[in-house]
Amino acid sequence: MNATDEHDEEPLGEKWVCQIMAAEGVIGVLGNLLVCYVIIRVKFLHNMTNYLLVNLAVADMLLCLQVFLYYLTSHCKLIVFAPVSNGVRDLFCRLLASNFLGWALSYASAYNLCVVTLERYIAIVHPLHYARKLTTARMITLIVLMWMMSFLMSLPHLFTIAPSNGQKKICSMKYPHRLFPILLSIFSFFFGYLLPLTVMSLAYYRMQVTLKRQAKALNLQHAMAAACNLVIARQNLVSMLKTVLGALIVLWTVDYLAILLCLQRTNEAQFTFCGSKVFRYFRMFSNLLFNFNSVINPFIYEFKYKKFRQGFKEAFCNCFKRQGGNRVDVQMAPI
Repeated sequence: MNATDEHDEEPLGEKWVCQIMAAEGVIGVLGNLLVCYVIIRVKFLHNMTNYLLVNLAVADMLLCLQVFLYYLTSHCKLIVFAPVSNGVRDLFCRLLASNFLGWALSYASAYNLCVVTLERYIAIVHPLHYARKLTTARMITLIVLMWMMSFLMSLPHLFTIAPSNGQKKICSMKYPHRLFPILLSIFSFFFGYLLPLTVMSLAYYRMQVTLKRQAKALNLQHAMAAACNLVIARQNLVSMLKTVLGALIVLWTVDYLAILLCLQRTNEAQFTFCGSKVFRYFRMFSNLLFNFNSVINPFIYEFKYKKFRQGFKEAFCNCFKRQGGNRVDVQMAPI
């Protein structure tokens, strides 16, 4: 993310890097839209876990859309957009150029993945309490709270940039206090990265231990095939979600470390390399990785989630069969 980048200087990097960023946004929007379509379209994918994956896909899709607009009009200015009225200019600077929406949607992506983890944690570690604790009303309330909290935590970014008084620049960096960017960067690192990743990592560790214990107990008891298949299906689903979490850790770590290294604006940072050309290109690379996290999830579902792969085939095979007039519905029992 670009919370500490210079918005009042020339765009960083080459135009081709910016074009890759914009292309990432387009691919991410289409991929996550496809995830939503498949899960909503196919009946045997209609369960709590998959509905939460739709919610996560919506967050990633909106983040990819924001990335596309941000690099197209603000950061790299592939398309020149110059608001005429003061009101439109103020909205453009504070909502888009400040990357407020980018931070809000990245928080939403991380915390909605936490909600998916919570649902699986209770289903595996506390299965007897699942129906009582995870009612539909409670899950909807939790999802709404996650979205509200994500946007509330991003509000400080509205005060990092303001409309410029000059003729050449639309927006310029403007902090209420010199310590503001330092505190904001530490806040973003802790609540947007360290806290959700730590909670999810501990939850998946506990789930893995529980699943291994269940599998061992079933083997000793020579349990029925249906019970063993249920444990295997849960293990596969947890394995897929761990891959999603692993991708998030790998792709986000570089960017958040860069933010911690250079807490202030580049011309006031503690380390001299924070204002160097090499570091600017490094930030472009770290932003590329950060945004790629929202693009890669649909591919993880396709390769690691067997039920989604089956749903994908059914969704599009049914479309082709309808065109031929011979539709065949295939019903599968949910896990």
